[in-house]
Amino acid sequence: MKSCEIFIEGIGAARIVEKLVQGGVPVLAARVQKKGVLVRVDSKDCEKVFAILRGSCYNGKKVRFAGLLRFLSRIPARAGLLVGAALFFASVMFCQSRVLRIEVTGSGAYYEAEVLRALSREGTGFFTAPPADPAKLTAEILSLPRVSFCSLSHAGGVLTIQVEVSDDAAPLAGGNLLSPVSGKVESLTVLAGTARVCVGDEVSAGEVLVENVTAVGETLLPVTVIASASVRYAVDALFSGSREEALAKAYLDYGEIEGLQIQMTGEEWRITGEAIACVRLNLG
Repeated sequence: MKSCEIFIEGIGAARIVEKLVQGGVPVLAARVQKKGVLVRVDSKDCEKVFAILRGSCYNGKKVRFAGLLRFLSRIPARAGLLVGAALFFASVMFCQSRVLRIEVTGSGAYYEAEVLRALSREGTGFFTAPPADPAKLTAEILSLPRVSFCSLSHAGGVLTIQVEVSDDAAPLAGGNLLSPVSGKVESLTVLAGTARVCVGDEVSAGEVLVENVTAVGETLLPVTVIASASVRYAVDALFSGSREEALAKAYLDYGEIEGLQIQMTGEEWRITGEAIACVRLNLG
């Protein structure tokens, strides 16, 4: 029921309640106050109340709506507050639909840098929408060594990527990938880490080929290197024994030797050519 409250001011105003009833106005509630009485009537009877008060010694004022009408009557006075509340609600809903924080969890959390780079390639970062193609991102993360499970969820502005690795695999080794010999880089494969050389570069034994860091934006994050490389180097060695024994020893020491040349020098065989040294870290 829609109702309104009317304050009736005057001496002995409580008696007006009886007068209203006699005039055919049902009084829903009445409360006597210091200078009059506050009555509540059906909103359709408001005009009738003022008609009854006309010509009497009582004054009716300050019509106050109750229920829905009361709420609607307050809207103009509180328009700014309502608009502010609406904007706040809209901003909260917008932020909830954006990525405000990224968390990489699970036993494979050490792949955080790789996950962040994969997200960046998909155009996902802070204050962006969640990944448009979660399946593609999940497949890329599952391709990392030892990763057996990956899931993505987005709630409350937090994008959570759970990465689990298989327990039966050997633990990953730390550190950088170093060149085993001095020579020229023949090949370089990097799944995780930052390459410090290129194919064709001359390197020294012990030089860093792949460093255990990765760049995410302008930030360098530590990462477990997953990489392999091969370095072509010169072979020049002396072996004793027969020619066949010298060749067998050279093969054991260097593997296949390209451009192999062998010649007798005094009592030893000198073998020259080029060999390839391979090195890998946490890759197959």
